[in-house]
Formats: sequence, C-alpha cells, structure tokens
Amino acid sequence: MQKFGKQMEIGMRWLSCGWRLFLRNPWQLTGMGLTAAVVVGVLMIVPLVGTLLIALLAPALLGSGYLAADALARQKMALPPQLRLPAFTHAPKEFLRVFGHESRVMPTIVACFFSMAVALLVSILVRAIAGNAWVAGWSDLAVGPLLAVLGAGLLALLVYALLTASLIYALPLAFLQDEPLLPALGRSLTASFGQLFALLAVFGLLLAALLFTTIAAQLSVWVGALAWLIAGTVVLPVVVTALYCSYRTVFTVREAARAA
Repeated sequence: MQKFGKQMEIGMRWLSCGWRLFLRNPWQLTGMGLTAAVVVGVLMIVPLVGTLLIALLAPALLGSGYLAADALARQKMALPPQLRLPAFTHAPKEFLRVFGHESRVMPTIVACFFSMAVALLVSILVRAIAGNAWVAGWSDLAVGPLLAVLGAGLLALLVYALLTASLIYALPLAFLQDEPLLPALGRSLTASFGQLFALLAVFGLLLAALLFTTIAAQLSVWVGALAWLIAGTVVLPVVVTALYCSYRTVFTVREAARAA
C-alpha cells in the first residue's frame, strides 16, 4: 500500500509537470491534440481496418508528441502573442517532425508496423476465442458466449497494455537518445512495470476522457463526437507531456545510478 500511494503521488507529479509543459505553448499542443483526435475519431468508424490503421499511426503520433514536448522543455520564454495563431494552424505539420531526421525514420516505421502487427494478432485471437459473439449485443448472449467475450476482452486489454508499456519509453529513447529500437522496447517494458501505478495515474486521465465520451455518446452520436474532440484536444497532449516528464524522471535517475 505504501508503494501504491507513493507511485500514485509520483504519477500526479508527472501530470502536473505535463500540464506546466502544456501551458508553455497550449496553442501548438491543442492544435496537435485536435488533429490527433480527428484522425483517431475518423478511423474508429472505418469498418474492419480502422483499428489496425490507428495502431499503425499511433507510434508516429506519440513520437511526434514527445519531440514537441522535448522542444517545449528547452523553451525558456513565453510564446509571443503574434505567433500563437500560426502555432495553432501549423500544428498538424508537427506530426511530420518524427520523419524530419534520417535517424528517426526507420525506428518510426518499425514501431508503426510492430504496433499494427500486434493489433492484427489481437484481432485474430479475439475472433478465435469469441467468434461472432464479439460483435453481437451482450444482452442477446447466453452465458457461454458471454464468458468467451469477456475472456477475449481481457486478453485484448492485456496485450494492448503490454504493447503500450513497450512503446512509451522506447520512442523517446530511440528519438532523443539514439538508442536502437529493439533494446529500447525491452527497457521500456521493464521501466513501465517498475512504475506501474504511477503510469496508471497518468493513463487514468485518458480513461476518464474516454468514459466521458462514452457517456456523452449515449445521448447522441454527434454529442459523443463533440465530447471526444473537446476531451482529446486537451487530454491527449497533457497525457503525452506527462509521459515525457515520466521519461525524463525515470531514465535520468536510472542513468545516474548506472553511471555511479
């Protein structure tokens, strides 16, 4: 319990750090958040391949967010008022930053296809376990198929959690420290397990936004879409900047201990 409480406190500090980074240039980050929310929202309604395309793009979007956060961490002055609107309108181009340096292109491509391959594997496993019951209404299912759907859902959640844990630190290690991607994936997974509850505090903000969107969607599809855009515009960049803060904390401490 003491470890849980301490790590939750660390997670809240990361969120506070992420919020402070967000306030250094909210115009750019809200523009990036809005762009990501629109892209993800559109792909979510694409049948069959929408989830795979989201998985394919997710590492590139996250990596670009890390690069933007790193630039803000080095920024020591407030953005002049005359640059605020250009920062917002040019925000979608920031997602190309991940391809702006030759050393980042191959790790980005590998991470993207790795993510999509895992998503494809999850889709195959879910269909193998739950079959057509996966797309049926839960109220129409008997006990056996319902248990199969629940089991498949838990398996999918576990695999996606492992995928996330392997990427959240691997990307900044590869992009900001020029570490080879494959060793970085292992280091990221180990570090994520070591900071599990702290990371849950960060991702809790994203889960709260998803819950808010789901509740809003019960009123109307359009209300749900609007809620997702509003939540995603702020929540997505704050979560990414908080993860960047966690990377700076975890790996600064680890590298210092290793050097000692």
